[in-house]
Amino acid sequence: MDLIVTLTAVFTLAAGVVSYLVARRDLRPGPAGAVAVVAGLCTGLGFLFTVYLAVVAYVGSVVVWLVARRFLRKPGSALVVAAGVFAVGLAGSVTVMSVALSNM
Repeated sequence: MDLIVTLTAVFTLAAGVVSYLVARRDLRPGPAGAVAVVAGLCTGLGFLFTVYLAVVAYVGSVVVWLVARRFLRKPGSALVVAAGVFAVGLAGSVTVMSVALSNM
């Protein structure tokens, strides 16, 4: 049980820090902090339900954000695209985990 709590805390903090560093390049400190808090909490809560699949969804959304901000003129548009990818990735992770657990 200690391992789960430790890993959840580590991935939550790591997602928050990475999100802040990436968002700070495009946004002011206040909105960048809000993005970091939401990304960290969603990754941490997703990790509790889907183990490592939430981290994969998070990494995918950060990659999409970094690519999208090159092609889209507004940083808000890239953030919306990345948030959509993250939401779909988390929903897919929950679906995969529920199917895996129902077939045990």
